[in-house]
Amino acid sequence: MDAILGSYDKSKIGSLIAWGGDHFVYKYGLDKVIKFSIIEFLMGKDGRVKLEKDYLASKKYFGKYILETEFKISSNNKFIGAIQPKVTGKYLYKEDLSDPVILGQFKEIMAAYYGLIAAGNEQIDLVGNGGIFKDCLSNIFVTPNKELVIIDTTLLEFKGIGIFYIVFYFILHLAIWRNNMVIKNFMS
Repeated sequence: MDAILGSYDKSKIGSLIAWGGDHFVYKYGLDKVIKFSIIEFLMGKDGRVKLEKDYLASKKYFGKYILETEFKISSNNKFIGAIQPKVTGKYLYKEDLSDPVILGQFKEIMAAYYGLIAAGNEQIDLVGNGGIFKDCLSNIFVTPNKELVIIDTTLLEFKGIGIFYIVFYFILHLAIWRNNMVIKNFMS
């Protein structure tokens, strides 16, 4: 993977601070987090390729809204850690769109979302784990200074990945259905 530069420092990994549908998130040093993807781990080399592809596609379309991420590998070359600045904020709810500053950013994100899909990419998972049972986009954080930040760049696609695709077929289609449903609600 071209985006992996060096190894992460295992001694900087602190306590578990969050768990999402696909990631375990730990403190990393003083002002960062490190995320480990379950999907990437289960998929091995294919997962590493997907991780890079998803991040690069998301960065291309969403630009400044994507949380800067640095990928590092474990010293034994088995695990990829995604290192990001620690962000505080809350999930994006439809009510937040009543603020014109947030609404403007949301419109830019949605234009990029539809551009990503129109270019032949699969949709990005904006709903995330927090939006499974709540009508929110939990992979978009609203920071205290009203900036929207996309914290996860997983694209909802697992084609051509053999047994992994078969095992997660129903979970994937449920995630796509939920993503579409919540986004439709936000857009109405």
